[in-house]
Amino acid sequence: MKNPFIISFKKKLQDKNKEDIFDLFLTNISGTYYNKVEIENDSKLIIKGSFFHVKRLSEGPFLYINLIMDLWVGFCRKAELYFEKNNYIVYSVDYTYGVVWLFIALIVSILPVLFVSLNIIVYYYIGFVTLIFALGILHIVLQLYLHRQVFVKTLRNENLFKGRYDWDKILKSKTDNELKNIVNGNTPLSIEVQKMAKEELTKRKEKLATTTPMRHAVINSK
Repeated sequence: MKNPFIISFKKKLQDKNKEDIFDLFLTNISGTYYNKVEIENDSKLIIKGSFFHVKRLSEGPFLYINLIMDLWVGFCRKAELYFEKNNYIVYSVDYTYGVVWLFIALIVSILPVLFVSLNIIVYYYIGFVTLIFALGILHIVLQLYLHRQVFVKTLRNENLFKGRYDWDKILKSKTDNELKNIVNGNTPLSIEVQKMAKEELTKRKEKLATTTPMRHAVINSK
């Protein structure tokens, strides 16, 4: 039986390198909390999401805010980026987890009425449940839109992280500890930014190594 909670986006390409598209797509999702990436027969990229995400203390208190808008956690069970005949590329998104969480939210909102006698106006309660359902549908639509945007921008050869900010300037203003957190993956920043942070740390170490002997020489001359 075909899963009804799968949507696909399709576009015809003109002389695009398959590996370049896969690399850029991974760069564009590298700031998100996907669970696993697999490459099948060098022609299909499979990204697996997770039903929930256990908070790591090192990720800080803003993790849950990031998860609300994350492409994978609690929304996408699996996404596939692959090539078809005649230079068509397809991006399919299985949003089963998003539907399951919507169903859970509806059940939780209904349970109090089934087991507890509440003195509430029925119309208000129906309105509350309807609001939960509407917000859940809106969340699913928004998430699918974000998935489509990543797909479209990747095909336009747009890097979602580079060019949006002056990372060279930003990273130079960071402390060593902040740079180490970025390098160690303790922030939702992309792999590309992590590499730039590592380069900035290396530059600082090299600069320190060259200036230290000069300082000693000045002290000794005095």
